[in-house]
Amino acid sequence: MIEILDGIHETINYGNSLGLRLYHNVEYEDYPEHWHAGIEMIMPIREGYRVLAGNDVYDLGEGDILILNTSVLHSLEAPPTGERVILQFNISLLHSLKEMETLLTLLPPVTCLKKDHEDRELYSYVKKRMDRIIEEYKEKQPFCEAVIYADLISIFAALGRRATEGMYNRTGEQEGSATVKQKEYMETVLNACSYINHHYQENITLEQVASISGFSKFHFTRIFKQCMDMTFYEYLNEKRITKAEELLYTTVLSITDIAMNSGFSSISAFNRTFKSIKGCSPSEYRNKLYVCPKNTGGG
Repeated sequence: MIEILDGIHETINYGNSLGLRLYHNVEYEDYPEHWHAGIEMIMPIREGYRVLAGNDVYDLGEGDILILNTSVLHSLEAPPTGERVILQFNISLLHSLKEMETLLTLLPPVTCLKKDHEDRELYSYVKKRMDRIIEEYKEKQPFCEAVIYADLISIFAALGRRATEGMYNRTGEQEGSATVKQKEYMETVLNACSYINHHYQENITLEQVASISGFSKFHFTRIFKQCMDMTFYEYLNEKRITKAEELLYTTVLSITDIAMNSGFSSISAFNRTFKSIKGCSPSEYRNKLYVCPKNTGGG
């Protein structure tokens, strides 16, 4: 399954223009701790499957769906028999659409949807589209890529709406007359996030983005924190560090050049921010990517 593994970093070989790979995995083989830039969706067809991500263990049953966000460190444990579908796709499929890039920040590292999930409507919605993606990928009918692409967008749009509904609950507003105001706040914050996503490499400030959004600095600070559950600068730094991670494992640029290309004005600010978010320095992080693993897994 893992074709290209450098240390703990997997480079996914999609093998098609869509930037998507789907296969029926029937291997009795465990895969070591690794991570990749693409999003991964796992659904057992026969028997279960175990996924370890961070300190959490996910024991999946038949029909359960696990979604691993980009760059999540995880390992896989297979039963002696069974079958599961594993779908991996390039995040650029979502980044081309407004709000989707922000959605990847809103979603947790791991989303687990089980058959007995408390939100049965969401599970059924995602399961139906996963089944259709599997069928389209298998049959290779005309326009199958368009159908698969549409279903992926539908899945993540549904996840995004559930995430924003949770944000509405965090605004502290009362039901009824506040609904319009909540939507206005949410739209404002998502537009601000979109602006950050496109300008994070520049020297943008809270005051600047608040002004563009049409709110005072203090009001904007409050609604951004309420909606995103993080501050403006925390979101900006997360975006910059994500870019730095990409440059650390895809280029041989110096740490200083990576800092500048990620939007940081000084190497000291970059090192300090990187360590606070990732728990190690950029140099240590780069070195960890290329530690030889005990087992590189299957092909």
